[in-house]
Amino acid sequence: MTQTRREKQRDATREEMITIAWKQVGEMGAASLSLRGIAREMGLTAPALYRYFKDRDALVTALLKDAFGSLTSALETGRDSCPVEDYPGRFSAMGKAYFLWGAQNTQRYALLFGTPIQGYLFDAEELGSAAQSSFFVLQGVIGEAHAAGKISRGAVGFRLPVSLESQYDALSQYGIPYNPLVTHLALSVWASIHGITSLYLYNYLQGFLQGQIEVFVDVELKKISQSLGLE
Repeated sequence: MTQTRREKQRDATREEMITIAWKQVGEMGAASLSLRGIAREMGLTAPALYRYFKDRDALVTALLKDAFGSLTSALETGRDSCPVEDYPGRFSAMGKAYFLWGAQNTQRYALLFGTPIQGYLFDAEELGSAAQSSFFVLQGVIGEAHAAGKISRGAVGFRLPVSLESQYDALSQYGIPYNPLVTHLALSVWASIHGITSLYLYNYLQGFLQGQIEVFVDVELKKISQSLGLE
């Protein structure tokens, strides 16, 4: 459907607000987000901005949705840089994309995974699907490899505690088509990749690795891939 001129102007104004909000996050931290500050920079009155976001929490929700979307897109691009049947290639490219996205988007990464903003209540209804989408990319890569018989017996040859298996089964309500073991493997892999990324962003790896950070990431992703039986 073709947008009207008014709709285009509204979308452009909203995007400008989000851009300025990210600037505020970068300069002063997410806790300092201010609709009045954004209004001043745009040369508008504060009440005018409330037509786009009813309050600060609505703006934070928009920023989180933007960040989740950006991360998911990066993971999909990494995954799709390799052919469908190249399971180790898709896995490693997706894992590297996660690390590089975090390294290149520190403000977005911190908003998603850093210290929560005091007083902000996560809007599950608005953000649920966006928050899950990046994990679904990772789970999908592992799930497709598992369906093709490419995950080693050793990687899945264990029994989950009944309580944990039940929890994973409950996730089927979100449309997850994979069995509990695949979900567990995906969470385990995410914890590893996320841990490396966070250690790097919070300056715990540089002293050890200096300019060899990406080499370290590549080696760790290869080890994980081998542990899954993909290599």
